[in-house]
Amino acid sequence: MSFPENFGNFIHLKYLSFGFDEILKILKSIGMLRNLETLKIRSLTQLIELPKEISKLRKLRHLISKKLSLIQLEEGIGEMASLQTLHSVDLNTDGAAKIIKGFGKLNQMRDLRLVNVRREDGIILSSSINEMQHLERLYVEAIRSEDDYEVIDLDLISLPTKLRKLTLHGILQKLPEWIPKLQNLVELFLGHSRLTEDSLKSLNCLQHLLSLTFQMHSYEGLFLHFEDGWFQKLKTLNVIYCMQLRLVIIDKGALPSLKMLKLGILWNLENIPIGIQHLEKLEVLRIFFVSDEFVKNISTEDWNSMQHVPLVDISDRNRISN
Repeated sequence: MSFPENFGNFIHLKYLSFGFDEILKILKSIGMLRNLETLKIRSLTQLIELPKEISKLRKLRHLISKKLSLIQLEEGIGEMASLQTLHSVDLNTDGAAKIIKGFGKLNQMRDLRLVNVRREDGIILSSSINEMQHLERLYVEAIRSEDDYEVIDLDLISLPTKLRKLTLHGILQKLPEWIPKLQNLVELFLGHSRLTEDSLKSLNCLQHLLSLTFQMHSYEGLFLHFEDGWFQKLKTLNVIYCMQLRLVIIDKGALPSLKMLKLGILWNLENIPIGIQHLEKLEVLRIFFVSDEFVKNISTEDWNSMQHVPLVDISDRNRISN
């Protein structure tokens, strides 16, 4: 299919999706599509630099691509007040502060995805997110140095009370006070956070949480201890690549609704979760890429404690399953 270089005859178009190869032809005249509501740009890793003409699309609700540069929209992004979905904006640019400030005018935003966020932009980004009271999904990925991600420095005072899904990739060091206050949150994904054991108790305040993921050094405690009454509605728990973790302890009365538990790439894990027999509703237990010794040391008593689980998959680094 060949795309026209001029969209003058498509002024009533509401949905447009195209690939990276067609971008140069299309974006030259994109401002003519005044009724466009959804724009998707399919690409793999290419950074898509949007032209300033995009800001003329005042009815645009959904702007989606793998990685977008809004450097030419420093003055215009705030005028796109109908935007509800914005994926994924690369903020590693000298003009990031102006762009982020413009986000504060997007008060209809429901789904925001940001990558390469710099620590020094944390204050202004927090201010803009505080204005997004309809926000339901937020994804923030810090810029990465040679060794690790930078710190995510967000302080949300006026909380987006409708926020349901939160993903943070970056160092937190300690759990921000605003996260446990997100009472409508159902899904939390933390990567590279470097949190300590004290953080788990605070997360228990999320009474409606259904899915919790610790991934890539997001949890640095030696023990993951779920006490009686904690996480009453949680259905999915993933703990992946947390290299300090040695034991998972589940007290009776904790995690009563849990259906899926995944523990993976945990070379220091010493045993199956202590108290696994208390998880009466557990349907899937996957423990993978653990040490050879872990698998060899599983006792008959351990297997008996897991016999109520319909699917159990335990494997060492060689993927030897049971």
